[in-house]
Amino acid sequence: MKGFFITGTDTEIGKTLTTGLIVKYFLEEGIDVFPYKPVQSGAIRKNDRLVAPDMESYERITKCTFGEEVNTYVLETPSSPHLAASIDGVSIELKPILEQVKKLRNAHELLLVEGAGGLIVPLNEEATILDLIDQVSLPVILVARAGLGTINHTVLSVMALKQRNIQIAGIVLNQTSPDEMLEIEKDNKRMIERITEVPIIGMLPFMTQDTMDELNVKDLFKNWKMEVLKEDVQSESAAAN
Repeated sequence: MKGFFITGTDTEIGKTLTTGLIVKYFLEEGIDVFPYKPVQSGAIRKNDRLVAPDMESYERITKCTFGEEVNTYVLETPSSPHLAASIDGVSIELKPILEQVKKLRNAHELLLVEGAGGLIVPLNEEATILDLIDQVSLPVILVARAGLGTINHTVLSVMALKQRNIQIAGIVLNQTSPDEMLEIEKDNKRMIERITEVPIIGMLPFMTQDTMDELNVKDLFKNWKMEVLKEDVQSESAAAN
């Protein structure tokens, strides 16, 4: 089994969209893939139960149902996980998350784990998302905005990952705004690859809900370096056989 940990340079950067689309892509390739979001804050209460909006996004994008195994901690307060847990009266521990990762890796061909916010987002008083990534031991897909300001945030995130000797599969640049200059985005891509020596897997265009619902993932990923991800998956499958 192979998997990837999808993290970002910030919150609201496109991690959930990236996760859902990559899940959809591999499902259409005939691979048994499962999305896992260990900690979801800002959950919505429906009929006296908390529903994780990111899980709903996965299911809307893929047209599949994944169930409660998608989340370990579902928190109502819309804040950083450590604060949401404190307000909601919950204690976030890494052990049950790591146990769930192991369980899902054994149950599926491919696992995509999505983090919360950026790398240094606290999960509790001691551990951050970066600590969780380190212990999960999956290569990282880093999602960053495509436009102005992304070079600094992306390079610093890559530096933090490399400092822990964490493998980085690649970077995804997301057009979070429809108004960015194309010249800036192209140069950001060039400079990030040059400085970090990490491949840009691809770019996500700015999408509304309507365009997302009509999206053909095979068309979207035609210009992506999906071989970077597929080689990891195929090499692991060959090793298992």
